[in-house]
Amino acid sequence: MSHYTLQPHGIYQIRLPMGNPPWMNSYLLPDGDGYALIDPGFNTEAIIALWQEISEEIGFTFDQIRKILVTHHHPDHYGLAGWFQQQSDAPVYVSTIAKKQIEGLWGEGRPLVSYFLETYRKNGLPADLLEQLGEHLKNNMQQVLPKPTLTTLDEGETIQIGDATFEVLHIPGHAAGHSAFYSEELQVIFVGDQVMPDSLPDTCYVSDEFDPNPIHSFIHSLNKLKPYSVQVAFPGHHQPFAHFGERLEQLKRLNAERQQKVVDQFTTEEWKTAYEAYYGVFEPVPALIQKRFHFTETISRVRYALSERLIEQSEQNGIVKYRKISS
Repeated sequence: MSHYTLQPHGIYQIRLPMGNPPWMNSYLLPDGDGYALIDPGFNTEAIIALWQEISEEIGFTFDQIRKILVTHHHPDHYGLAGWFQQQSDAPVYVSTIAKKQIEGLWGEGRPLVSYFLETYRKNGLPADLLEQLGEHLKNNMQQVLPKPTLTTLDEGETIQIGDATFEVLHIPGHAAGHSAFYSEELQVIFVGDQVMPDSLPDTCYVSDEFDPNPIHSFIHSLNKLKPYSVQVAFPGHHQPFAHFGERLEQLKRLNAERQQKVVDQFTTEEWKTAYEAYYGVFEPVPALIQKRFHFTETISRVRYALSERLIEQSEQNGIVKYRKISS
């Protein structure tokens, strides 16, 4: 399979290989005498070499990138933003909330890293995995270098790409500060990782400052997207897809099923940590980063269950535990 496909409206879907899922999508949209770039991808030597190969095959140069839009702050989407800005001098647009997380993760002092590790410890993550995740988080700076100059772009604003006007939508859930870009003229939407055609997105807890209840946000965002008329949805992973409204309803059902599975891990008699509940919900995976996503999604789902008064919590010797509330 080629690493790129020409989609409707002259949009190039660029498939950048990763592990699980198999690839991450970047998108090139015609923009005057150049292109707008949505979600440039991981910063690795292999991905940069692939971009150079793709640019030659499509027939453009990096200085033709006119603007760079990032749906959310995760490194597989944001990582190459600074590199592309160096090549093109294009502005990099992110939401205000995404910008704050980028600063907290990779800015001065990196305060979110220590916050993450303390959250994981309090929710029962074993010491060996905590140490491994600490090393991973402290050593992942290279994934986002060089750091770009960021311009905020938030809900209620629009951005012009070629002849089309794109509306910016705030759709948190998968990530706090996640944005979508919707064109009514083209009937297309770029949804990042919030709406996937083949899987239920991770909904990971970060902190109360950014989103105290990611599952509630995820459901609200799915409902918010329902009125939009979409012929083609462009996701962050997997293939672009039609039947957008149907997929929103499917994701709501899949989310409810997984949420119930988390609640079912708890009884009225026994206190459990979020980590113990995680083991009953997700299949074992070898990759540390995937374990982290599943564990922090479990924390999100526990917090949603707390907000729905289905479980209660108690801090015991510095560890937060939960049990089902008697009906």
